[in-house]
Amino acid sequence: MSISSALQPTARMSCQAWFFVRLDVAKPAGTYFVVGDFRRRFSGDDVAFTRHLVEDVGVAAIPPSFFYQKDPDEGRRLVRFAFCKKRETLEAAAERLAKLNG
Repeated sequence: MSISSALQPTARMSCQAWFFVRLDVAKPAGTYFVVGDFRRRFSGDDVAFTRHLVEDVGVAAIPPSFFYQKDPDEGRRLVRFAFCKKRETLEAAAERLAKLNG
């Protein structure tokens, strides 16, 4: 399954924004979410990282460890970001994420 052609540009833009701030991201295939490993960027768990993103950067993300019932530790190193948004919203998020690079 692949994402619709209408969402491919926003998926690509989201992946690029996360890659720019040194998160290892998985290219989405059949979902509206980009998932990234933030260990090179942040030393806490997924809940602490998403809280940091919301409070300090102004970007909402989802802590995915709750979805990893069999192995919650696997999800604690990841962040989930929805890209089914308006282009302007994603551009604003990319600008805010750039703050992570100082």
